[in-house]
Amino acid sequence: MHDRSAPAGTILTVTSLLCMLPFLVSCFYWHPVGTHAVDWISNWGGKYDTVSWWEQQLDWYTTTMGRYSSTALLSTVGNWYRLSTARIVVLVLHLALGGALFFLASTLLQNWKTGLVVTLTVLALYLSQLSNPYDSLYRLTGLFIYQTGLISSLVLAGLLWRGHIFLALPVIVFTVGTNEISLLHTGLLIGSYILLRPECLRTPAGWSLIVTAALSAAVALLAPGNWVRADLYHSAAFSDLTLVGVVIASGVYLMVSWISSTSLLPILLLCGALLPRISFTRRQRQFTILMSLVLPVLSVAPVLVATRGESLPEGITDWQIIPTVMLLIMVVTSLPRLILPGKAIVTLAVFIGLANLLGGLYIDRGREGPPRGPIDRIVIASPPGAAWLQLLTGKTQRYDQSVERQYAVAQECEAGDCVVPPMAESETYLYDASYDRRVLPYGDPWFGYLVNRPDIVVFAKQPAVERR
Repeated sequence: MHDRSAPAGTILTVTSLLCMLPFLVSCFYWHPVGTHAVDWISNWGGKYDTVSWWEQQLDWYTTTMGRYSSTALLSTVGNWYRLSTARIVVLVLHLALGGALFFLASTLLQNWKTGLVVTLTVLALYLSQLSNPYDSLYRLTGLFIYQTGLISSLVLAGLLWRGHIFLALPVIVFTVGTNEISLLHTGLLIGSYILLRPECLRTPAGWSLIVTAALSAAVALLAPGNWVRADLYHSAAFSDLTLVGVVIASGVYLMVSWISSTSLLPILLLCGALLPRISFTRRQRQFTILMSLVLPVLSVAPVLVATRGESLPEGITDWQIIPTVMLLIMVVTSLPRLILPGKAIVTLAVFIGLANLLGGLYIDRGREGPPRGPIDRIVIASPPGAAWLQLLTGKTQRYDQSVERQYAVAQECEAGDCVVPPMAESETYLYDASYDRRVLPYGDPWFGYLVNRPDIVVFAKQPAVERR
């Protein structure tokens, strides 16, 4: 960045760190929530306690899915899980995402300071548009399946840009095995690399990319468990033609929502005015524009096609903005520099920071419900600001204390049904009731594993009279 951009860079850095901080602090109040975290922690109710790790991988591969990398990681959780350890792991995964994005940004821009500002700004943009912060940031399986895939694909993009082909090979193997979206992204990255550098096909290194990706994809996609899992969804949920329309509409919706309700456009304006230029041919620029437009559509396709349009979790759609915005930044930095006066640059930086941190700020003047103080009436639509409110008003801490009370009661229960106190606070990004079996009529049969009590079924309310 130029010297005249120093104030803007400082503003973006400070506000972006403020956007990230509450989510990082909240990691120290994290607790696993039923589906699917407790499942893996309990080793699926002790199902895999008597088999080796390799036997467990074979069972998953043949009965459920071909995500060999993420399944391998999740299969270790039951062995190392402690609440304090798991909180550190969640925190490290978030920091690793920032590190991977910084590696790519500093590679593209060839300047670590500029890369750091871009990294923090993109992460703040990502956090400000989360539709379900729990699903994207704190669901244990989502982190090991999708966040690890995103991290490794960002590292892969940086390695390919630097021309480190052989270093990229193990990253390809890992990335392909995390999830189907990252498998697709890997194919797109390698295909793009070959299209932009066709001379690589005259070397063994270039062909090693294709062979490694093809073999890894074959292992993941040809898993017998994929077909077993596909049968869980209704094959007639959508016709083929309708499904194509749903895929396109979902991708277009994502792009429109990012443009209309986030700071994406102002960020691109600043990038066009301040970032160093990337040397692209006209053909390369056109290809990058095309990829940035179709990537949201392609990214949602694997899940929608596999489930016949029945499932598209927020944790999958939320992170698609990161690779898309990196492509858009490449586009704007390949164009002639946008000339903006210094005051306009600072104004844009302030707007971006406030929009990411405090977007949708208003005062709830409604009279319904119990009496509320001034602080309780503050509403912030942007997740970073809302996360700050949850911490500063004690909601996050009360949630932590409520779950700790449940642990204490569960440890003292007799074998069988165990009724624990309902949570005093559930309005926090660390919790999502849709994943919680404690509040269901039949309770959580494996929650007791968290406190070394596998002989109990835990209810956060009275159990049903009859339970099967």
